[in-house]
Amino acid sequence: MTTLTTATAFGDPGSLHAEIDNPLDLIAGHQLLADAEDRAAGRPPGPRSAHVTRVFLAERHPVASAGLRSVLNADPGMMVVGSSGDPVRLPDALRRVRPDVVLLGRAGTLAEDLALVTRLRAPDVAPGARVLLLRRAESTAEASRMLLAGASGCFPLDLPEEGIIRAVGLAGAGGSVFLPAPAPARIQAVSLPEDAAEPLPQHCGLTGRERQVLAQLARGLSNAEIGRELALAEAMVKKHLTNAMRKTGQSDRLRAALYAHRHGLAG
Repeated sequence: MTTLTTATAFGDPGSLHAEIDNPLDLIAGHQLLADAEDRAAGRPPGPRSAHVTRVFLAERHPVASAGLRSVLNADPGMMVVGSSGDPVRLPDALRRVRPDVVLLGRAGTLAEDLALVTRLRAPDVAPGARVLLLRRAESTAEASRMLLAGASGCFPLDLPEEGIIRAVGLAGAGGSVFLPAPAPARIQAVSLPEDAAEPLPQHCGLTGRERQVLAQLARGLSNAEIGRELALAEAMVKKHLTNAMRKTGQSDRLRAALYAHRHGLAG
């Protein structure tokens, strides 16, 4: 696994590594920002995948849309396949072009934007598209609401260009992205729709160790850090976390961390 030692566009190396290790950031899918060390050492980056991520821009501000188009089309792994600033026409446009990723600008309140996300990912529109909101998640509660609505995360328009490209690529590969990471504050209560009901921790058969691992994950710790906290080998941490995710029905580390927050396992 690549270990990042530098980050020209994201700030100092320590802060970047902390963000990646944070389960509320780029860790979903365990995909790190590739080629950073090669660029820092003056070496050419490794070969790119032949797959091109098809991106649709749903941004009503022409200047912002033009800026995103310029940034994304400059990368050989990205292609902007369409754009629309009209929420009414957006579903028809997505049906025609079938993008991999939709970048959804602010059209109203968070609740209104999330309702639009749900509509866009309906079976008769673009169920396979990954939707990223062009805004910040101000709290872990907001991040949880985005995931439950079907979004794959969010980032603000003031993110550095390299960050935008990597975030879109990660979402296109099936990951979840929250940049910058929301503060790991305690979630008091997050209402779940009836069809998204999830099992309570006491009904999942979690062992004491699995609860401890979930609690440490919710603090934003990596597997190695959890191992140090609990005096466990990293392989054992991974085993306990995998079992806990299976029992609670959470598909990745990000959702497992949010689950732990929702149910008070973080302390």
